[in-house]
Amino acid sequence: MQPGPEARLLAPLLLSLSGCWVSSQHGDIIDQRLQALEADSQDQRKAIADQERRLLAKIEQTRAALDRLNSGTHRSGADLDARLDDLTEKLHELQGELSEALHHLQGLAAAQKANSTEVDQKLAAALGSQALAQVDAREKAMKLAPPDRAGLFAVAFQQYGAGAYEVAGQLFQEYLRRYPKDAKDGDAQFFVAESSFHAGQYKQAALGYQKVVDAYGRSDKVCDARLGLGASLAALKMRPEAKLAYQETLRRCGGKIAVARQARHALAALGSHRSAKHRRR
Repeated sequence: MQPGPEARLLAPLLLSLSGCWVSSQHGDIIDQRLQALEADSQDQRKAIADQERRLLAKIEQTRAALDRLNSGTHRSGADLDARLDDLTEKLHELQGELSEALHHLQGLAAAQKANSTEVDQKLAAALGSQALAQVDAREKAMKLAPPDRAGLFAVAFQQYGAGAYEVAGQLFQEYLRRYPKDAKDGDAQFFVAESSFHAGQYKQAALGYQKVVDAYGRSDKVCDARLGLGASLAALKMRPEAKLAYQETLRRCGGKIAVARQARHALAALGSHRSAKHRRR
């Protein structure tokens, strides 16, 4: 089927919306922030490992002292008193080491938090709070992402169902990055767009839905994506463009009863000047 007039009119609009993506300069700032946090984590892990080695050495010394005490129980009382004094001294030293280690680790944690806050402030100043939230969502997503294909999609869908839309969107994007030719890529791209829509990021949502239509034309999510595109444009208060999108949905997906019903309902809502967010389901 050839593109209809509605599709031809929408094409330049969607191209103009593409300017909403994060620029390469902003991407560099995000990378710097992630690298800084990773460097802090590595420094902290190294410091903790050093403290553990020292504490283990002290514990080993104390254990050796106990062994010497046990092996010498047949000796004189004076000798035992001396060994007990020695053991008490070692235990006091170990207690001091533990206290020092705890204080040092608390200092490391405070320094890392201060550094992270400073980087967050710089990032927010450069990109805005929304971009900072996206970076935080990306960090959380990478911690949640399992190594296997099925597990990654399941976790992404779980986050989506829990209303953690920005994290879910990042996880679905990670799925697309790892498995660029997978049978579920159309679904993953659809839920990237859905996550953006529910997070109130309507420009990103519009572009995401259009990508489902353009890149995954055989996906069973295409008609839902067309509805989503109309809803995103309506949420952006672009009423004429939203009407064109819904009309294109009816032209392309009129055979799907549920989709057609929702498209007609949305067109009626636009025509009667009701809320554009009256959206599917």
